[in-house]
Amino acid sequence: MSRTRIGASTLAVLVLATSAALSAPACALAIPRSRLQAFVLASAPDSLADLKAHAGAIGVVYPTYFDCAIGSGLIAGRDLPTITEYASASGITVMPRVNCQDGPTVHRILTDPSTRAATLARLAAIVRKRSYAGLCLDFENDGAADREALSAFVASLARELHARHKRLSVVVDGVGAHQAAPAAGLYDYGAISTAADSVFVLAWGAHWAGSVPGPIAPLSDVEATVAYIASLPTAARFVLGAPMYGLDWAQGGGPAHMASAYQFSQVSALAQSVGAVPTRDTESQELTFTYVSEGVTHQAWYLDARAVRAVLAIGRAHGLAVGLWRLGREDQTLWSSPGAP
Repeated sequence: MSRTRIGASTLAVLVLATSAALSAPACALAIPRSRLQAFVLASAPDSLADLKAHAGAIGVVYPTYFDCAIGSGLIAGRDLPTITEYASASGITVMPRVNCQDGPTVHRILTDPSTRAATLARLAAIVRKRSYAGLCLDFENDGAADREALSAFVASLARELHARHKRLSVVVDGVGAHQAAPAAGLYDYGAISTAADSVFVLAWGAHWAGSVPGPIAPLSDVEATVAYIASLPTAARFVLGAPMYGLDWAQGGGPAHMASAYQFSQVSALAQSVGAVPTRDTESQELTFTYVSEGVTHQAWYLDARAVRAVLAIGRAHGLAVGLWRLGREDQTLWSSPGAP
């Protein structure tokens, strides 16, 4: 995969300005691009508290309300009025996340006619019964063989939502060197962004819970993702997402030694408790440290405010909207230091 860096920022901004003039879905997001889009973890009180603390910087929230049942694909979940009502009263667009990360279940939803029809009907019912601005579709871990099926599902769901004057956001993986080529993977950026109102790109994943230790969001991967986005006529519909968590691998990681995931405050406390002095990786700007616990060597990588800002800056330098996973126990200096969101 190409890791070519983007050229002059003025060229990328011109590409985005041109794309904005193209025909867009009827419900295209009218959110100031200077305001963040962010996921709110419904099960975590700290996520709502963080939203309240920084509401002025947030334009769109994706509360994690709905999930698929593994195997059947049944979409279930519930609204949390404490989140929905607060965000709506604060002038923040609310688009709940519909999450399905079990690959075989995603495959069934996309390819089994009865499951597909039931899922589309259920999603239409969710927005019909609530005052949401729309939905955020987050289907992951399916294979590239379902690429066209996912694009067709997105197009059908977009039509259902647009008919009700609702919006659709779709979550996709980034296209860094560690992932499948954009022309061959599950996510067809072009087709998805043509149908959906916005596309939230998870600009991370070079290293994950089941991989060997390493940076979570290398900046070269982020730049490769933005370069690909800028090449599309629908570039203005993309949101570059930054992670705000850390991973702690034991015994060199890999599938046999899955990493533990921590929020920033937790991994910072871990470093202090084991007497580790984190160092900064120059390529990713992430912090990392190694320690030994009960005879087992661990290596942790995580993003502080400086690392998160570095990801966001790449998106903003090229005219993209930007977002965060997730509000909660992130490095709170993110909101007050130079270059704050």
